[in-house]
Formats: sequence, C-alpha cells, structure tokens
Amino acid sequence: MNAPVRPSNASPDLLTGFLRLNAGGRDPVTPLWLEADGLPEVPRRLLAHDHGMTATLEAFWGERMRLEVLHTEEIDGLLRRHVLLSGADRGIPAELGLIEIRLEALPPGALFAVRQRRIPFGAILSACGTAFRSQPAGFLRLVADESLGRLLRVTPGSPVHGRATTLYAHDDGRLLANAVELLSGHRPG
Repeated sequence: MNAPVRPSNASPDLLTGFLRLNAGGRDPVTPLWLEADGLPEVPRRLLAHDHGMTATLEAFWGERMRLEVLHTEEIDGLLRRHVLLSGADRGIPAELGLIEIRLEALPPGALFAVRQRRIPFGAILSACGTAFRSQPAGFLRLVADESLGRLLRVTPGSPVHGRATTLYAHDDGRLLANAVELLSGHRPG
C-alpha cells in the first residue's frame, strides 16, 4: 500500500504551522499521510466518516466534550484556532483540533458563538441548525514529540492518528472550514 500524496486543501498547512510553532526551535515531527485502511481499527472508526468530530467523540467517550482554546487569530475573514477537546466529566484529552473557519460563511448566531470560544465548532453548527458534512482529504500518523505529548497527555514517541478534512454546509455546499483533527489515543474509562 502506497501512502497518498499530501492532501491539497488548506488543512496540512494548519498542521505544519502548528508543529513548527510547538517545536521550540527543533525540527518539527513529520506526518505520514495514509489512506483510511492504513489506520488502526479504533482511529479508523473515529476518523473515516463524513460527519463532525465533536458528535463522534461524544458518542465514543459517552460524555460531552469540553473546549479549551490554545491559540486563536483572525486574519482576512478567517479565524484560525488550535483547540483541545476533553471529556467534560473526566477531563481526559480526546482530540487536538486545528481549524481555519471562514467567518463569512457562518450564520450570525454561529459567528457570535465561535467568537465566544466556549463550544466546539461542530456543536455550534448543530445548535444553530447548520447541517454540515466533513469531507476527509487524508489521514495521518505522526510520532508525538514532547510538546504534543504534553497537550494530549501521551508519552513522547507515542503514535498519534488524525485526519485533514473540509467542512461544507449541506444546504448549499459552501465551504465552512478546513481542519486537522488529531486523536489523543486515550480510551473512555
């Protein structure tokens, strides 16, 4: 099985920027891009689908996800942020999300909620009645360095699996966001 070429949407650049930012002057870790069938069974089940990650993680973990915004910047109508989703009850990290949201594509209620930085993006869209689909552009594996290990509470050297994806509105197909979603690898207790 050959690894696919890097996805062509903006998501890999989100990942590259994040990895460089957190490398602390060292060379950043390099993702290995895979087809879905190259993922282990549980990450494949959590990543290889066309719906939002917030609902997928909540179903898998059996609890709501709590949002922690690690970094945010707004440039030219795009809101870029790095977020950590953790179980609201146990506080265990479930996912690191890197997202670039197209603000002009959002309804006013969603725009307000996104800027409030309290609720995961997929949950905001659902609450505002904006049906969407997530179209994975590629799947990846990388090795956690110290920084990523600290964020996800995993041992440096642990494999981390994720996906690059684009979110589209169901009603008119408008582009809502590009994202990279990295699973922590933790399992519900």
